[in-house]
Amino acid sequence: MSADRLRPSDGRILRYLDEHAPEYVPPIATRLGLPLGHATGRVESLVERGYLAAVTKECIYGITEAGERALAETRQDAGTAVGVTGD
Repeated sequence: MSADRLRPSDGRILRYLDEHAPEYVPPIATRLGLPLGHATGRVESLVERGYLAAVTKECIYGITEAGERALAETRQDAGTAVGVTGD
């Protein structure tokens, strides 16, 4: 899988933080119905890729400009496999 492609849960996390940022990972996981370990891994991946950034030393995350662009692409590609891959 290309490192640039987003998994469905990545898009869900980006959308959530676009509307509710900043937030800790456990509430993100709970509100999205994702297992905590999975959400933590996806958030770490999104941080590594520059789509999210910690906004405090306590690991509260918010979406970055790159994350907003990636989210916009997933919205344009809604219903297709382009830009989003399976978890």
